Amino acid sequence: MSLMTPERIRTLQRKLYGKAKAEPEFRFYQLYDKVWRDDIPAYAYVCARDNRGAPGVDGVTFAMIEEEGREAWLAALREELRTKTYRPQPVRRVTIPKPGGGERPLGIPTIRDRVVQTAVKLVIEPIFEADLEPNTHGYRPGRSAMDAVRAVHGLLRQGYTDEVDADLSKYFDTIPHDELIQCVARRIVDRQILALIKMWLKSPVEETDRDGTRRITGGKSNTTGTPQGGVISPLLANLYINRFLKHWRLTGQSHL
Repeated sequence: MSLMTPERIRTLQRKLYGKAKAEPEFRFYQLYDKVWRDDIPAYAYVCARDNRGAPGVDGVTFAMIEEEGREAWLAALREELRTKTYRPQPVRRVTIPKPGGGERPLGIPTIRDRVVQTAVKLVIEPIFEADLEPNTHGYRPGRSAMDAVRAVHGLLRQGYTDEVDADLSKYFDTIPHDELIQCVARRIVDRQILALIKMWLKSPVEETDRDGTRRITGGKSNTTGTPQGGVISPLLANLYINRFLKHWRLTGQSHL
């Protein structure tokens, strides 16, 4: 059963979506104060806990947070956001098997970072939802792969017979940071929101080799990629690829 978004947060999201939809050129300047207001980090924590992910590099679990006191933990995190002292921790990288063979790298942020990413996502996602192509379904609220299947089936029944099947190799790993930030900044110019996204993109990656040796890669020198496994990554990936889809729509390939 999916979580029910609190009405106060839904009201904010509706207002942001409505503004973005009505004014496609509007840029949002004041969003950061919404990220650390009482209800949003609290609900972001519930969302992160509901997804059940593994602990990050710090080893902190939801059980540990609950045992030590969730409210105090959230209050401390909100204070870091309010005072702009929050800094993300490295991302723990693991590999998971791919259905067709091989392995896929997965980045696991700490629970602390997942909660902040979820809080930011709750605020900015409605803005970008207003801009995304209607025929995209991946990683979007209220949509699934079955929606894409039904859309294709509907087009087939209308008489369309051509299908393009494409796969972007290592897409999450190769998204260029500068161009991605430009995509974000076309809508959001709140400096603190942009700073958070930049920090997440530059977060170091911690890997453990087969012999147990830990090593750190990435960091400030990294110029591409967003960790597949991060809460904010699918939204950023959708935002970047939306440029490609808009190009196809403009050139008449509206049913790609």
